[in-house]
Amino acid sequence: MGKEVRRAAGTQTFTDLLRNPKRIIDQFKAKASMRTEEDIAALNAGEARTVSAFIRNEGVFLRGELTLDLTAPFPAIWSPIRPFRQAEQIPLIPPFRVYNTGPVNGEGAQAIDRTMFRLISLQDSNRSWEIAVPTIDVPLVRSALSRNF
Repeated sequence: MGKEVRRAAGTQTFTDLLRNPKRIIDQFKAKASMRTEEDIAALNAGEARTVSAFIRNEGVFLRGELTLDLTAPFPAIWSPIRPFRQAEQIPLIPPFRVYNTGPVNGEGAQAIDRTMFRLISLQDSNRSWEIAVPTIDVPLVRSALSRNF
């Protein structure tokens, strides 16, 4: 994935919000869903998107990001956020089967803002995953993972 990767509609950093504080309000309006549709169209056109993503591992949610790139050998790669060091990249291996999307609950859920995130349960060719992503980005992630690779 050598190309530039943009953040998805629901994935904003503190710096993004300082540069454009209006985005905080936009997250709760129809503009956010329009940006999600634009993200899906961009993904379909071969652009990559990064989504904030927490992975549940042994009852603990680990903070990271999910990079979606339908043109890459691995269309979904999760990377933990590790300040001051190179983060490993963990590919999700197709084919994918998305089982459920629902509220973030269960072990470790208290570490995540359950009003802003939804839990996607899926299976790749190697293992089961529970990934919490911003609610606004759920359609994008489901669209990417619902493909036949």
